[in-house]
Amino acid sequence: MKTLVMLCATALACAATPVARAAIDSRALATQVAQLELRKTRLEDQNAIARLQRSYGYYLDQGKWDDAADLFSDSGSIELGQDGVFQGKGRVRQYLRALGRGKQGLAAGQLNEHLQLMPVITLAADGRSARGTWRDVMLVGELGKNAYWGEGPFENEYVKENGIWKIRRVHWFQTLFVPYEGGWAKHSDVNDGHFAPAGLAPDAPPTVKYRSWPYAFTPPFHFRGAPAIATPAASAAAVTSLQALPEARLAQRAAQLAADVQRLADQRAVEDLQRIYGFYIDKSQWSQAAALFSDDASLSIEGLGQWQGKARVQAYLASLGPEGVLENRLHDTMQLQPVVHVAVDGRSARGRWRHFSQLAKAGEFAEWGTGTYENEYIKDNGIWKIRRLHLYPTMFTPYEQGWGKVWEARSRYAPAIAPDKSLQVLREFAGPGVVAPFHYEHPVRGTKPSPAKATARVDAQALPAQLAGIEQQLARIEDADQIENLQMRYGYYLATLLWDDLAALFDDNGTIEIAMRGVYAGRAAVRRNLNLYGQAGLDDGVLHNHMQYQPVITVAADGRSAKLRSRALSMMGNAGKNGQWMGGTYENEFIKVDGVWKFRKDQQVNTYFAPYDVGWKELKLRPPPGITDSNPPDRPPSFAFDMYPKGFLTPYHYVNPVTGK
Repeated sequence: MKTLVMLCATALACAATPVARAAIDSRALATQVAQLELRKTRLEDQNAIARLQRSYGYYLDQGKWDDAADLFSDSGSIELGQDGVFQGKGRVRQYLRALGRGKQGLAAGQLNEHLQLMPVITLAADGRSARGTWRDVMLVGELGKNAYWGEGPFENEYVKENGIWKIRRVHWFQTLFVPYEGGWAKHSDVNDGHFAPAGLAPDAPPTVKYRSWPYAFTPPFHFRGAPAIATPAASAAAVTSLQALPEARLAQRAAQLAADVQRLADQRAVEDLQRIYGFYIDKSQWSQAAALFSDDASLSIEGLGQWQGKARVQAYLASLGPEGVLENRLHDTMQLQPVVHVAVDGRSARGRWRHFSQLAKAGEFAEWGTGTYENEYIKDNGIWKIRRLHLYPTMFTPYEQGWGKVWEARSRYAPAIAPDKSLQVLREFAGPGVVAPFHYEHPVRGTKPSPAKATARVDAQALPAQLAGIEQQLARIEDADQIENLQMRYGYYLATLLWDDLAALFDDNGTIEIAMRGVYAGRAAVRRNLNLYGQAGLDDGVLHNHMQYQPVITVAADGRSAKLRSRALSMMGNAGKNGQWMGGTYENEFIKVDGVWKFRKDQQVNTYFAPYDVGWKELKLRPPPGITDSNPPDRPPSFAFDMYPKGFLTPYHYVNPVTGK
């Protein structure tokens, strides 16, 4: 299989067994179509909600306060930190404009990055509302003045009005907001949860009173202890209307359903493609990365240039350094916050992504990088490939100085190789960096997306086989969605030391293996392993933020097991004592038990542990934590690995989606 979520190329291709000419039960088939349409719609709704929230982050990045406000319903509200509740779209707009000092866009030298990560979206049974947990990681400040880290989870609500999803409530819980210099080890929060200017009173006081860093607070996660909402039965009205259709019209309806489900599969395949590109770039696997591009592809970096054709793309990548995993190089290039739209004919797609990088050469330099991709993709003989990769950098900054002191237009890794075409830097506002144009319309104000183009046509006799194929394809997409949800919940529980909740995500025979501490086998042993990181529950002065993102999920054809690769990034430490970064990779396995996905194997391989005040430039080699004698594992580590400044490639559970290698 070429796509990594093990989905059929078309719904019809899944049904190879011919159906004999015989009487068919049109009423039963109509019921089946209604149920499949409902399941498909629920997945589309979750995608729409994800695009909505990610767009909110992109609008904040650029100071598009009115665009952000227009994502809300008329009765929507916003509550950030301890500023209180601003009720109604008009007040949301007033509040956001106040955060932007009354002007659209960013000031010269202003940075306002809001990374929207780790979605856990729960759709209501009636499909008219939803709740969503997200993590917001903030890089904000002004060149020559200040730089801050901000971080904390959202617990948001959404509503579907006239077929369009809108934000009904934004509620962000502040974990920390600290100066870049010294970070969370040396500083308490500078604002105690307050962002609004003096004189801007809320409509209601904060709904939850709490203190942020260095105080501990566990947000009220909407999914904690709540059973997953099973897909409800299709309404009687939907079933009745389909049962009234002639067989030919029912077949047309099924053809449209097949096209819509294929579009969902294509979207996930494109997201996997871009995420895999990021994992290859991390480890300088230039040949593997270049193989993901079409023959007529281009790679563009605004302000630097464009390289045209697959061979030139590979030449550009190779100019970044030697091929393969080497010592003394850190090149983590994260692919985050996707907004992907597949064309109606299913042959092309466009995607907006967040670039967030940690780059270093030991002893020479270390830097952060941020930016936005606006990419194009093409489906070539059934295989998705990158056709246009276009990065609009926001800034690169030396680790030891930060974005409050230094901005660079390009990375120190920028190659000397000449581009085939120069690209002029574009600026929309007076703010710094390059503004990436949106490939899509505003999610609320824009025109409603067109449905996928239905091309497959079958007669009524073929309906049972066709619907069986659609059901299998749809089930694999649902499986991947549920596994991603499970991995993100794991991250929230890990960050807040909710050990019993976390252990409950594992199968009875599940295992956990973190940082070469060895294998802990069985749910009870998983729970025992978690004590290595502290007793359950957050304490004041302890930061244990563990983020999970960039998932690549492969579901087995039978839907009973799955594998996942994802990225880990942690902000850890103790107030007044130390701060630490941790980066790594998960290669996990899952099993479906009585219809519910559980962890079968949780394994994390660390890329680095870096003290905050050291970073990666002068980071000394150290081993992973290893086995703890007082809480020993059931089995030794599966394999040994070295951390940066040495290099290690965590084995992939998947093949290259284009070459199969």
